[in-house]
Amino acid sequence: MRRNALKKIISTLLTIPLMLGLFSVNAYAKDHNNDFEGKVNIGDFGLYTKIAGSGKVSVVFNSGYGDGINTGNDAAKGWVEIQQEISKYARTVTYDRAGLGKSDDTPNREPLSDIDRQLLLSNDFCSVTYDSSMFKKSNGKTAIDKARNLHALLKAKDVKAPYLLVAHSIGSLDVVEFTKLYPKEVAGIIMVDGSGKTVMGDMMDFINSNMPEMKEPFLGQFTKADGTIDEILQSEQQVYQAGDVLRNVPLTYLSAADEGMGPVYQAVVNAEQEDWLSSSNHSKRIVVPNSGHYIYLDQPQYVVNAIKDMLNIIK
Repeated sequence: MRRNALKKIISTLLTIPLMLGLFSVNAYAKDHNNDFEGKVNIGDFGLYTKIAGSGKVSVVFNSGYGDGINTGNDAAKGWVEIQQEISKYARTVTYDRAGLGKSDDTPNREPLSDIDRQLLLSNDFCSVTYDSSMFKKSNGKTAIDKARNLHALLKAKDVKAPYLLVAHSIGSLDVVEFTKLYPKEVAGIIMVDGSGKTVMGDMMDFINSNMPEMKEPFLGQFTKADGTIDEILQSEQQVYQAGDVLRNVPLTYLSAADEGMGPVYQAVVNAEQEDWLSSSNHSKRIVVPNSGHYIYLDQPQYVVNAIKDMLNIIK
């Protein structure tokens, strides 16, 4: 299969991109009034963050797989335009997760067994034992780990709840876990072409049926930096176990009108989106024209409008 097909699968689907202790701020950080840019130490590692604006609601941006404040390695691409606009109305936070950008790295979780990995890649969550206690120990790069790290960052910089969480792609799994851990602090969620709860199994089924030659390249694209394939699968398992945590949370889902992978793939994505929408009694879907998976780059005004609308609901 052509290289551009692999790139489209990876970006569309997965890019679709806590240890509590004494907190301190990097000595080289920029801190002017309410604005801040620098590394914030949480425990024994630091997360690089940009904070701007003020308001009763804090808007927190969580990027997709492999992305942080910047999208890829391009400093001109990312949440910058949207953060600048929303900071006129609210406290805003963008950051690099552990292992990305200017943040420090952390260890990864222990790998799954081959059997458990295959079961989870088949969306067979019932056949794999889930031990929540293991995620209370140390750190890693599952959705729970990322949610705890983000919460520690917010508390370290005194970014107060309520939080409006804006998540791109597979970052949606992180905000579900954040909501599960800190339900009283989350006022709303905006998913920007969020990956489905079972995206890995859904994609493997699609690839096996339509592009079998893409299986190894697809599985091989995950790295330790933002979470191994096993940590992504464990993240899905965590969300599966989260239950009905989004039921009373306002949820807006921004979706690309056409993912550009044909009708079979589009049907898979549509089903995943409907699954998210059914998770909340206060959900709505906004189809964004002339946009690919990176809606916040292609059509940033749609994201800005969705955030403003949600802020009005929260207030």
